[in-house]
Amino acid sequence: MIHKKQILNQDNLERKYFFHNGRTAFFHSMKLLGLNKDKKILLPNYIGINKKEGSGVLDPIQKVKAGFEFYKLNSDLSVNHNDFEKKIKNKNVAAVLVIHYFGFCQNDMDKIVRICKTYGKYLIEDCAHAFNSYNGNTKLGSYGDCSFFSIHKFLAVNDGGFLLINNSNIVTNLKDEIDHKTLLILNKSKINEISKKRRNNFSYLLRIINKMPGTYPFYRELPKGIVPLNFPIIIKNKNRDDVYFKLLEQHIETVSLYHTLIPELNKLGNSMSFELSRKILNLPIHENISKKDLDLMVLKLNEVLSGD
Repeated sequence: MIHKKQILNQDNLERKYFFHNGRTAFFHSMKLLGLNKDKKILLPNYIGINKKEGSGVLDPIQKVKAGFEFYKLNSDLSVNHNDFEKKIKNKNVAAVLVIHYFGFCQNDMDKIVRICKTYGKYLIEDCAHAFNSYNGNTKLGSYGDCSFFSIHKFLAVNDGGFLLINNSNIVTNLKDEIDHKTLLILNKSKINEISKKRRNNFSYLLRIINKMPGTYPFYRELPKGIVPLNFPIIIKNKNRDDVYFKLLEQHIETVSLYHTLIPELNKLGNSMSFELSRKILNLPIHENISKKDLDLMVLKLNEVLSGD
């Protein structure tokens, strides 16, 4: 079998392990950290599930049989640092998951790292949406003791994810489990060019949707170094699901990431999360979309939002 070193020209391959998807990488990270029902993982209170794929976060946790608790997020999905520090003090919490939603960096990662180190907890970064995003000069996925990524969410491949181990004290005996065709495509892909196109498409939509009635961008600006997964918007006065299906009838394919939250959250104390999950819609911005495509999408979106 061809070794990944012969395929990939990347740094730190000795601490990077490839799997069929990001959720499998997440599963192995928890196994390596020894999580179980008594050594819990602390999770953000915005985690989705769908009938087709299940939950990329909860399913691996249940598979490894780890206990879990939730910390609160702010209305922009940033970490509520006060609640985060309050919950992390629990002696049964051994690790924390931080999610970089839609490719955007969580707020003040240096502070999050300091809190984790202060209380002796492992930090796992979920970079499934943030394949090539940076916070300043620091690439997302570099802050945590380990982090996991999804290749197929960024490139046009059928599978692919990887686990990155940053903590040298974590001992591994993992083996790669991935289709080599995916590794070949990854190696040939022009990641920076793809990233630039995604940023350009996001910026183009931002200028238009900032002025569109009936909706507004979930993120009002695009920080330097961020490579968005898509363009999330909030539907104000229409039923989000109606908007989604009416766009689909017009052959405009959008997604509603986190349209349904895991039942373990329930609505008690998590009303903000459920309110957001009812209103969010994600517009595509991948590298194969042209400005003509974006213009058509905006036109159809405007028609749906302004119609009866």
